[in-house]
Amino acid sequence: MDLFGTAGIRGNAVGDVTPDLALAVGAAAGRDARGDDEVFVVSRDGRETGPALAAAMTSGLEAAGMRVLEAGVLPTPALAYASQGRRGVQLTASHNPPEDNGIKLFVDGTEYDSDRERTIEEFVDADPEYASWADWGAVEDLEVLPDYREAVVDYASDHGGPLDGLTVAVDCGNGVASLATPQVLRELGAHVVTLNANVDGHFPGRPSKPTPETVSDLRSFVADGGASFGIAHDGDADRIVVVDGDGDVVHEDTVLAVLAEHYTRSSDVADPVVVTTPNASARIDERVEAAGGRVERVRLGALHEGIAAARENGGDVVFAAEPWKHVHVGFGGWID
Repeated sequence: MDLFGTAGIRGNAVGDVTPDLALAVGAAAGRDARGDDEVFVVSRDGRETGPALAAAMTSGLEAAGMRVLEAGVLPTPALAYASQGRRGVQLTASHNPPEDNGIKLFVDGTEYDSDRERTIEEFVDADPEYASWADWGAVEDLEVLPDYREAVVDYASDHGGPLDGLTVAVDCGNGVASLATPQVLRELGAHVVTLNANVDGHFPGRPSKPTPETVSDLRSFVADGGASFGIAHDGDADRIVVVDGDGDVVHEDTVLAVLAEHYTRSSDVADPVVVTTPNASARIDERVEAAGGRVERVRLGALHEGIAAARENGGDVVFAAEPWKHVHVGFGGWID
C-alpha cells in the first residue's frame, strides 16, 4: 500500500496529510462502514494542524452518511477505548515532529488491519461515493476522558502493588498524556510530579519521541532524588519509557519481559500466549516460558493482527507488545 504505513497514515501536514486527504479518507471510511457500524468517534492529539484535519475528517464521514461523535483532544488509547462497539478516528502523528500529522482508524477498540486499510486506500483512489443528501450524518459531542481514566484505574488496581506514598515523575512531553497519566496515578495513590504537562503542539519542552537523550531532564530529576522512578510518553501517549531510581532508562525489552511474565503467571488459561515482534529480545521468551506460557512473533506494527492469528490458532493471548508499546488484552485490544 502507498497510503498506510506500519501505524496508520503519517506525513507532513502541508504536503502529505492535508485536509483534502482527511476529507477523502473520511468519505472512504464511511463508505466502508455503511450498513455496519455507522458511528465514528473522532478525536485528535494536540498538534496545531489537528483542528483543521479533524474538521475535514468529520465532513467526509458526514457526507458518507455517518454519525460522528466529536471527542476533542484525547490520548490515542482513550480514542481506542471510545471506539469499542463502533468505529474511531484519531488524528495524530504519534512521536513524529510537530510539522507532521496522521490518521489512525479503529473498529471496536482495535486498529484497522491491513485488509481494511487496503479497502480504504482503494476507495480513496476512486471517485468519492457520498450518501444521498437526505442521508448525510449528524455530529454530536462526546466526553471520553472521565470514563476512560476511571476504567484504567479499576483495571490497574488489580495489578501490582499499592502506590500509596510513592513519588512518580511523569514527563508528558507536551503531549496528550497530560490529560490521563498524572490523573490516573494520583487516583491510584501516588504523589505525582509532572514535567512538560501542558498540551502544546509545538512540543517546546522536548522532542515528541521519548529517548534516553530527549528525557534527560526527567532522568536528572529522578537521579537527584525527586522521585522513586519516572515515566515518559510520546505526543499521543501510546508509547512509554521507564526511568529507574538511578535515572537510568530501563531497557524496553526488560519492561516488556516483566509485564509478559506477570500476565502469564497471573492468568488461569490453558495456553497463555504473549505476542511480540522479531526485534524483541529472547529474554521475553525465557521469562514467559518459565512462567508456563509461550511467545509468538508478528511483524512490526501488526500486534493486532498477531493477536487475532494466535486466537484463531487456539491460543489464549494474555499480553502483546513491541518495544515501548503494550497491549493489555484484559483491558482492551489497543496499544495503551
